[in-house]
Amino acid sequence: MITVVGIFDNVHLAEEASSYLLGNEFTSENIDIHTHGEQTDEHNRIGDFFSHLIDDERQAMHFASLGRKGSIVTVHAVSAREAQEAADALNNYGAIEVNAEDDSPSHSQMIERIVADDKRLRGSYPVK
Repeated sequence: MITVVGIFDNVHLAEEASSYLLGNEFTSENIDIHTHGEQTDEHNRIGDFFSHLIDDERQAMHFASLGRKGSIVTVHAVSAREAQEAADALNNYGAIEVNAEDDSPSHSQMIERIVADDKRLRGSYPVK
């Protein structure tokens, strides 16, 4: 399984990207969308998600910091082709540059790791 993560400054673009994916062969079971909130437990949840997904602690903290300020769309892809399609869609809808250490031209990040169900960022939360 490949996890694709896109972080958006605009919640509406994140929702549009998610809707596009749902209309193009992706299922709701494989897409999570999380909008930022001010609650401490939400900050911890986002930190836990990125720490679980990314081995490099500094990079995980960077992603978590960006995710706390925006909306996160996560796609759990079953193949490299599907992951690339998801990354392309997230990028086309405005995923922000995350300055990945691998100098990837993609704003969305593909990570070959399964996310445990208790770490997934399921559900939308009201934007403050």
